[in-house]
This record gives sequence, C-alpha cells and structure tokens, in this order.
Amino acid sequence: MNSQSDAIPEQNSPRSSTPGLGWEEFSRELVEFFASIKLAMFLFLFIAITATIGTVIQQNERPESYIQEYGENTYRWFLRLGFTDVYHTWWFTSLLGLLCVNSLTCFYKRFPGVWRSMKQDRVSVSLDFVKGMSQRAEVSIANSKEIVSQQLAQYFIEKGYKVLAKSEPGEVTIYATKGVLGRVGAHMAHLSATVIIVGGLIGTYYGFQEFGVCLEGQTYHIPRGNFDLKIDKFWIDYHENGSVKSYNSTLTVVDGGQSVVTKTISVNDPLVYKGIWFYQSSYGDAWDQIEVARVNIKDKGTDKILKTVDLEWQKEQSVPDLDLKLSITDFVADFAFNSTEKKVFSKTVEHANPAVRLAVNERSTVQSTPWIFYQFPDLFDIKESKYQFELVGYKPRKFTGLQIAKNPG
Repeated sequence: MNSQSDAIPEQNSPRSSTPGLGWEEFSRELVEFFASIKLAMFLFLFIAITATIGTVIQQNERPESYIQEYGENTYRWFLRLGFTDVYHTWWFTSLLGLLCVNSLTCFYKRFPGVWRSMKQDRVSVSLDFVKGMSQRAEVSIANSKEIVSQQLAQYFIEKGYKVLAKSEPGEVTIYATKGVLGRVGAHMAHLSATVIIVGGLIGTYYGFQEFGVCLEGQTYHIPRGNFDLKIDKFWIDYHENGSVKSYNSTLTVVDGGQSVVTKTISVNDPLVYKGIWFYQSSYGDAWDQIEVARVNIKDKGTDKILKTVDLEWQKEQSVPDLDLKLSITDFVADFAFNSTEKKVFSKTVEHANPAVRLAVNERSTVQSTPWIFYQFPDLFDIKESKYQFELVGYKPRKFTGLQIAKNPG
C-alpha cells in the first residue's frame, strides 16, 4: 500500500498584523494619564506643600540664621533637601513642568471637541431630530408661524441671546445661544496657567532675584550685569506726626567707568538698567557699622566720669587732657563669639546685645582693643589703664534695602 502525504506549502509572506496598535494604545493611555484630574490634584497638593515650606522657612538667608534657629544638623538637612531655596530646586521645577504638561494635555484632549460643537450648524435640523431630543416641549399657538417665529426671535434677542433662524417650506427653525465664551473659559484658563508657568520657569533659569543691603556712599559691583551701582544718598521723609512718609535712595549706574544713569528711587518707582530692576524694598539699622558712639571715660579709683566723648566710626580722636587716643574699629549688633574660629560676629541683625571695639592708646604705652558693651558696661577691664570706658549710646548707620531682580519670563 502506498501512502501519500499532503505537503503544506510554506508561506513566504509575513504574518499579518495590525501595525501601530501597541503604540496607539500606549499613546492613548499616556494622554489619559497626563490629562487626568488626579494628576492635577496631586501636583497642586505638592506645589502647595512646597509653597508652605518656602513660607515657613525663610529663603536665601545667611547660614548663621538657620543654625541659630534650627540647629546645625537640621540646617544640613535643609541644604540636602533644598529647603533654603525651594523655588529653584530641580524637584519643584519638575512639579511645575508636569503641571504645564497636564494643562496642555487637557487642552489638546478636550478643546477640539468643544470647538467643533461651537462651529456646528444648529439650525439645519429636521423636525424628527427635535422630537428625538430628551428635553423638549410642544406648545400649540393660535397664530401664524411667521409671527410666532418673529416674536420668539425678538424675545431671545432681548434676553441677550444670539439668534439664528432658517425658513424652509412648512417650518421655521430658530436656534438661540449665549454664554459661548463660558464653554471655552476653562480651556483658556489651562492655556493661561501654562503661559504663567512657562514664564516662571524661564525666569527661574535665566533670571534672578536678590536682596542687597547697601550703605550710603558705597559702590557695589553687579556681577550679572557687569556694571557698578553707587549709593549716592539715602534718606527718610516723615509726616508731621513723626510716622514714615517715604524712604528714598539716589542711585548712580557706573558702566565702563562712566556714570550713565542717576535716579532717585522710592517704593514702586524702581531704576531699570540692562533689564535689571532695582526696587526700594526696605531700610534698617546696619548690624556691623555705626555713625558715632558716645563713650564715658571714668576714673577707676573714684568711678567718676572724667569726660564724655563722641567717637565717629573708624576715626581716631585725641583726648589731650587725659593723654588718650581713641577710635571705634568694629561694631556688632548682637554679640556672639565663635570659639572654633576665635571670631566675633553678630548672631542676628537685631540690636539685641550691641558692642563696639574700642582702640585705646594711653600715654603711648598702654594699647588695647577691648569690646565694650552697651548693656554690660563693666564686663571688660584694661588692667594697665587707669580709666574705665563705658558705652552709653550710639547712632546706628542706616542701610537701604534694595530688591535686585531680572525676570525675562
């Protein structure tokens, strides 16, 4: 018996498939994810938390301020997490970027349908279409359709509706609508939020905002503008009752060794040069300089005040009848001592424990530079001297606080 086997021919053509189906599903799921309200709520929540952190923890302060308030270990964690400058951290920027993508995706997904609906012809419909609507009403009116249609159209126009009408043999169709802009309002809000976020991101990466404590008569280099700023004058105007009326600074921009712009600025009236804005932000008492200090010179033996002198900042003054030369070399508003670095510093900007460093030259033999305190006049003593020096008052030097900003966004 001969057996015959059926041969199955091989197919050279590739197996048919639906090209792009996997990518289409993936892209559809991706759009759904980025357009989801859950993602938006998540982003808003964490942005709110970040803003709270940036409000509670002062931003861009000196390290000493954070260490004094929170301790050194906590300050190290703040640096690792970026809590001292949260608005410029990579993770906050990422949150804003994701929110921007979320807004654009929502616009891309929902606006085209709304736009098509707005452009659709609502007048060219049949009577059967109207009868098939879930919300409808039928009313019998004893009048001609021309008069009824005119009255209806006039009524809707008076109510602020936009009216479209179409007459066909045997019937008249009237379509009235208003509040169309309200339908696109949410989508315009998405676009507006995106523009604001993008502007903020551009400002974050290509702009800056800093605070400068500046003293009258000093010149400061503005590195990001490659020019100098001189503080010509600072003064405060007062009302008749003694309250502050305004505070003002006269500034001069020095570019290339030449004075190019001079302007007196006040609150809401800044100086602008090369895209950099200088705002009059605040003023206060300097924590490292004074104008003058009043010092009592007392006899150690009798505790009698021999003389009271007013010493100008870093200017040596002679007291001939006592064979003294005195000068104020340093000042701190809130005295503190770093035992590791053996340095005196002001632990805060408040005048909580003011002290001046007094350079004493007595009979050209006794030379000393003690710190004398306003609140503790007898804390330090010069053993070789027959005098006791007592700080009884001082006039702080005023600084002008300038907000320096560039925001290309």
